[in-house]
Amino acid sequence: MTKPNTVNVATVGWILLLGILIYIPTFHFMSQVPIRHWDESLFGLRALHMYSTGDYMSNFDLYEGLMDHRNTKLPFTTWIQVLFMKIVGINVIALRLPIALIFVATIGYIFRYTHKHLSTYAIGIMFAVLLLCSPGIVREHILLTGDQDLPFICYLMIMVISYHQYLQHGKSKYLIAFGLTITAALLTKNLFAGAFLPGLFIYTILIGKLKSILTNKNVWLMILSVIMVYSGVIFYLNYQYPGFVDRMWGYELMGRYTDAKDGHKGDFSFFFTEIAFNGFKWYFWLVPISLLALLSKDINRNTSQLLICLASVFFSFLLLISFAETKLYWYVTPIIPIGAMMIAISLHHLYAHYISRQNGVIKYGLTIIGVCTLFMWPYKKSIDYAMNHKTIHKEENFGKFIELLSNDNPERKSYTITSGKFGTPSMWYIQKYNIEKGYNLKYKRDNQFEDGELVMTCLPDMGALLHEKYNYEVWEEHEGCKFVKILNEK
Repeated sequence: MTKPNTVNVATVGWILLLGILIYIPTFHFMSQVPIRHWDESLFGLRALHMYSTGDYMSNFDLYEGLMDHRNTKLPFTTWIQVLFMKIVGINVIALRLPIALIFVATIGYIFRYTHKHLSTYAIGIMFAVLLLCSPGIVREHILLTGDQDLPFICYLMIMVISYHQYLQHGKSKYLIAFGLTITAALLTKNLFAGAFLPGLFIYTILIGKLKSILTNKNVWLMILSVIMVYSGVIFYLNYQYPGFVDRMWGYELMGRYTDAKDGHKGDFSFFFTEIAFNGFKWYFWLVPISLLALLSKDINRNTSQLLICLASVFFSFLLLISFAETKLYWYVTPIIPIGAMMIAISLHHLYAHYISRQNGVIKYGLTIIGVCTLFMWPYKKSIDYAMNHKTIHKEENFGKFIELLSNDNPERKSYTITSGKFGTPSMWYIQKYNIEKGYNLKYKRDNQFEDGELVMTCLPDMGALLHEKYNYEVWEEHEGCKFVKILNEK
């Protein structure tokens, strides 16, 4: 007889297969694309500032020449990226690798949880594969870049499972895990971390444990501890940077909820449409169907209550966020892991209690059809996306061109880069080469150059202005980028 905790050959095989499935879209193409415009390069500059100055509580991305962009996202995940910069150097790997590892660690956590508490590895495997097959996860800004949203999603997922476990078992370790993960979420995306709490509150009422939670001194101690850490960081930043709280609340939080910031508009159905037809696609429609498992007499109490917990979070979050005026696709992404877990639970229940009881031909036939339909084609689409995930903005070409110049003429270390007012990708590479290789790269966005100055640009509008105002020699060109020597002003 096999011992309960024994890992057999088949299990090892499934783990290795899962590792390969995770590796291809997550790690294999990690350095394929230069640093992204907007959020990845913005957070990358904050990490560089921390790395070079040792100021780990900075909320500004202040670099000479760039517009003043106050960053009210809190720095927890950026600290991890700074640590990786110290380990692997200043490169996109340092920004993206910790994000990927947090993703893998979350899958490992769920894998262990489903084995220990749901008595199967299969749910954890299906959960991971569903995430890898979801376009909302395997895309830029989420898994494929060094942005902060994927870690935030992972913290929230572990937070939900920890809370469910605490209500089930009452052990302090689960309450501590809940407190740590909601703190990590708060210190990454601010009060947006509270968007799952209404769902957890509803779940607590549904299973009749509201009174026991409200009268539990350990719960209140945890709440107080989280508030103290969070408010301590907020007040410190407001002290260091007067006006931080006003901007955080007025622009990032309630400002985005009550007003469409930066033109990101949409109707009430925007997030439903995004999750149902883009981010989660066909899987979205399996989420409500998964609740049919609650009608089965074979489902155990722990599994049924977990489904209720996940459903409470999923639907309450979708409703809550639909009232937000600012519409961006990644705002709804946090419920994809919640939905994936619900689907994985119901599929496992369907197989274990119905399909596995059929004769061999029917059982294997249905299994093969199910795997091909639900996983193979969507996973191929994820791989295709990761392989063909190209630069989107012209600003992203600076990194390739600077590297090309560095390889062709390593002795040429002093020149000017001209970019737009929000040229964070070019500025990131300027800082990288200045810090790591002793370059003297400068940033300008005013197109005021001296005779003999060496200038690089990758933006058509900046190139047009350069051509209109100066006589110059083109020394090198690459994919729309130009490296020129200014001769004189026209």
